[in-house]
Amino acid sequence: MRVATLQSSNQALEALTARGAQQARLQSRITSGLRVERPSDDPAAAAQAELARSRLSRLAQDARATDLTTSVLSTADGALSRGTDLLQSAREAIVAAGNAGYNAQDRKALALTLRNARDQLLELANTSDGAGGRVFGGQGTSTDPFSGTQVPAYTPAAGDQRIGESARYPSTVDGREVFLNLPQGNGVFTTASAAANTGSGWIGAGSVSDASALTGHAYAVTIGGTAAAPTYTVTDTTAGTTLASNVAFTSGSAIDIAGQRVTISGTPATGDSFDIAPAGTQSVFASLDSAIALLEGSPTTAAYNEGLERAHAGLDRALDGMSLARTRVGEAMNAVQGAADGNAQDKLAVTTRRSSLQDLDLASAISDLQNAQVGSQAALKAYATLSKQTLFDLLS
Repeated sequence: MRVATLQSSNQALEALTARGAQQARLQSRITSGLRVERPSDDPAAAAQAELARSRLSRLAQDARATDLTTSVLSTADGALSRGTDLLQSAREAIVAAGNAGYNAQDRKALALTLRNARDQLLELANTSDGAGGRVFGGQGTSTDPFSGTQVPAYTPAAGDQRIGESARYPSTVDGREVFLNLPQGNGVFTTASAAANTGSGWIGAGSVSDASALTGHAYAVTIGGTAAAPTYTVTDTTAGTTLASNVAFTSGSAIDIAGQRVTISGTPATGDSFDIAPAGTQSVFASLDSAIALLEGSPTTAAYNEGLERAHAGLDRALDGMSLARTRVGEAMNAVQGAADGNAQDKLAVTTRRSSLQDLDLASAISDLQNAQVGSQAALKAYATLSKQTLFDLLS
């Protein structure tokens, strides 16, 4: 019988080579800690692991966006808190200005307080976000959004800039809404004495007595009658109609007009008129400028009282607007924090999934390597024994 010793030797050598390759693969996996080092190791797992890696990359980008947004919103909240304090200080100065015992110098000192508050508010409005932008920069600007000092103009586009996945997170605050687009008067309507008035009467800021009766029209209250028996007539100047005619007038008494309640105090002259109009918008800087001009000027008593009422109402609206803006910033911070927490949970889930797909069971791999080494050593010994045999050994 023919004995193919060369074939037997080659088979043994191939088995040794295969076992060596297996050990190399196991050693490589133990070193890298990965079960799937290349797609050919497990195509399906490799594809799923790549999807998980892409998702982790997007989550990392979103985490950077939430960090930036949190920083910007925290800066905005601090600025708005400081702005609220400044406006509250200015409001207290306006209240103090109503003290009848104050003289011109006292009022000028209060005007200085208002001027300082205005300058600091302008600085706050141009607060930097620490990364080259501006916190109140609307849809984005690298320069001060409020330009000019006398009548600050807002240069960026209105709105806010958003970042992150699906543009969920605001990276700026709309400064126009915070500092400029504030309701005038009491927030619903404004009041003013006609410029041609000759008496000492003045009209207060008024209030809403019945919101359902509001029409959005403009009205005029005209004083008639005599000095001893004054009357008033209410005209709807928008519709051109008269709502009330020759009603007895009493200084300081409420006058109700289409859901709006106003009072006219002092001693108005016959023919004097007082206007009521829908509220527009006014910047906090304009409100403070008007108050400063009032305190530094020399108005009549009626004009001074009316100006204080208007300044008081304007600052109240500015405080309302600042508080509302701070509330919105707080809500945005809560939303961002919730998103950050959700991202952290997603990251943990995706990381766990990726690990299960490609990470190596180290204990099992070490056991497999040891078994492979034992098998390899046994095969090597067998091959060594076989290689020493000759034809004469087989024939004997």
